[in-house]
Amino acid sequence: MKSTILTANDFEKIIQFSARIARPAENIHLSIQYELANCFGYNETILWYADDNGNLSDPVNFQLSDKVLYEYLDEFHYHDYLHPKKNPELFRERKALRLADIVTFDQYDKSPYSRYLKSYGYYDEMVVALLSDGKFVGAIGMPQKKEHPGFSEKDCIRFQYLSDIIASVLLHERNKGINDSLLTAREKEVVELVKKGYSNQVIADKLHISINTVKKHLINIYQKYEVENRTQLVQKL
Repeated sequence: MKSTILTANDFEKIIQFSARIARPAENIHLSIQYELANCFGYNETILWYADDNGNLSDPVNFQLSDKVLYEYLDEFHYHDYLHPKKNPELFRERKALRLADIVTFDQYDKSPYSRYLKSYGYYDEMVVALLSDGKFVGAIGMPQKKEHPGFSEKDCIRFQYLSDIIASVLLHERNKGINDSLLTAREKEVVELVKKGYSNQVIADKLHISINTVKKHLINIYQKYEVENRTQLVQKL
């Protein structure tokens, strides 16, 4: 049984985690990520929303550099062995997957994705699918640095429980909807690209406008949402 490797203390931490993320929070995404670090030591995470095909959007970065995320979005998500879209049925079955569950060490070590992760000091990765009634709600990506032990079977089993808990909270949050009635059509386009983690320059290129125009739109959006920067904007959305 999946519970045999978990101790009574492990289950107590899962219960504590569940209670903490169920509390009202200004930003539920960061609350989840903070508690993952606080309760279990998962200190660097990216939390995504996902559609039922495993397509990811609205990344929220916790303790990783923005550059890691930007490079992933611009190029390396195509090479990610653990992208939910590549293995949706396996994720539905197991919920948490490690690199070692998908690819051999030699294959991974020779891949562009390995070079990308190693350039930031990361040598392992685990991705957790957040599912509700078998449908994707979101995903959590976690890299691991060389000085730490690789992700274990115990990590996978723990997330078989945590996945359901987190998915339930995210689904409730997502169903609240987003009130963007104050935004112009162009501002809504900018917001959608910000939610995907794109830089100002990438947004300018995609919308065929200047980077200064992007900045002006962002200033107006910040004022309407009463925030000071894009991090706070994503958190509020």
